[in-house]
Amino acid sequence: MNFPRLAVLAAAVLLAGCDTYHYLAGTLQEDARRPVQAVKQYEKFLASRPTDPRACEVRLRAAELYRTVFGRCAEARAHYEAAARDFPRVAACLERAKTGLLRCPDYFPTDTGRTWVYVDSASRGKAMRLEWEARASSGTVGSISSALYAGDKRIQVKTEYYQKADWAVWRVDKDGREALIRYPYNEAMAWSAKRGKSKVEYLVVSASTTVTAAAGTFTGCLKIREKDSAFKGSWRYDYYCPGVGRVKTTIGGPGFENPNTELSRYDGDLVK
Repeated sequence: MNFPRLAVLAAAVLLAGCDTYHYLAGTLQEDARRPVQAVKQYEKFLASRPTDPRACEVRLRAAELYRTVFGRCAEARAHYEAAARDFPRVAACLERAKTGLLRCPDYFPTDTGRTWVYVDSASRGKAMRLEWEARASSGTVGSISSALYAGDKRIQVKTEYYQKADWAVWRVDKDGREALIRYPYNEAMAWSAKRGKSKVEYLVVSASTTVTAAAGTFTGCLKIREKDSAFKGSWRYDYYCPGVGRVKTTIGGPGFENPNTELSRYDGDLVK
């Protein structure tokens, strides 16, 4: 930190006290790409001034550092949740906090350029293959190009849209939107949606499970049951894993669960 910046901080301390010092020191450390020091200063400020008008911004700054620099979602979530809880009437703060909670961990990444290849579990892709590519993403809204193959023949191409907002990851189409994943990711978390004439009920069966697919073994995954009223006596399970997305889909019912489709390749990492 250079002398002029120290002088600014010294003046701030004289004018407004230590709380403002911690706030300014945090921003200067962050600008200087010293994330450890920045978080320490931000958390000192928050410890003494949790409801200060600047606290929402500080919460979000600290949360983003934990998420993007350190990859520590537990600490990031604590700050995002505090921002949403303490500043519910500050619309910009609330929306950024809700978006952050859906990205740490990110169970449905839509970063531009990412790719996924899904295959049927029975033949490992000889009968069916689904290719996804994220074409555009704003961080909260993403489009995914989808190509379905029967053997080597491409039989369907379409673009699907997804949105991260209002505490959920939504699949969006001309008929509206449907929540595929909903925060908080607690076991027994349940919600419902309309799909045409059917009612679809969702349930988080496990908030941290291990799943094996053609692409490998993944930990810390959500297992979500999707029960469509149009199908009596059976349902589907989707496994969503941090930083990867959907890894496996199975068909279940009373006393059974059978593999259906699974991730074979993602981000160009071919599984041999």
